[in-house]
Amino acid sequence: MDRRLLFPVAISAMWTQTVAAQPPAQVQSEAEAALRARAQEFYQLEVDRKFRQAEAFVADDTKDYFFNNGKPDIRKFNIDKIELSPDGTKAKLTLDITSVMSAPGMAAMEFSSKVPTTWKLENEKWVWYLVQEGEVDTPFGKMRVGSPNAGPAPALPASMPDPSKIRSLVAIDRTSVELVAGSHKAEAVTITNHMPGSIDISAAGDGPKGLVMLIDKNKVGPEEKAVVSFSARDNETPSGTVHLNAGPLQVFSIQIHTK
Repeated sequence: MDRRLLFPVAISAMWTQTVAAQPPAQVQSEAEAALRARAQEFYQLEVDRKFRQAEAFVADDTKDYFFNNGKPDIRKFNIDKIELSPDGTKAKLTLDITSVMSAPGMAAMEFSSKVPTTWKLENEKWVWYLVQEGEVDTPFGKMRVGSPNAGPAPALPASMPDPSKIRSLVAIDRTSVELVAGSHKAEAVTITNHMPGSIDISAAGDGPKGLVMLIDKNKVGPEEKAVVSFSARDNETPSGTVHLNAGPLQVFSIQIHTK
């Protein structure tokens, strides 16, 4: 059996009993490896939609929530960062998750975002849990969860997109470009991402004959820009339409003219 799955014993006890035999950095490294292995199994079960098996990775105080609420449609994930608590019994694990979002009047679309999650040791195993009270991090900022005395739940942060307007959050500065024959001067368009998650920029096909197209950034994070430049090859006068995918939300059509 993988040694990582045999670990951890109670970390708080191990910190005092084992640290004399192992350097602290090694203890922390093994704790992170054990958590990573558990999280990898849990989220792969989520991707495979094997929720009954995934329940074994959920803390006792979170099982009701896990059973009674909808499950995200996760398509892929990557463990980005692990932060252990000082005593080694809790951790924040940040993932890069791509999931499918559905909204009224729109086709289902993939949506990528960094998602912070919380884990703790329970019965000597790492399990995923939800914070029951206080502030928690979400992809759209801090949200408060509270006791019955906390009052009504606050509205979602203003930065969270309204599904009916979500397509407008990926913007392009112009959709027509005019080139000069015999000139190597490039003309550019700029795509700006106002989404809270990343988008992917790519060309759908090669475009008109004789056109040179360069995309400076294929992965565009929140509030970042991608610049797409166009120029004509020597002795060519490209004219026509270029389609740019700004996935998962948009496809932009750029008209190319050469004079």
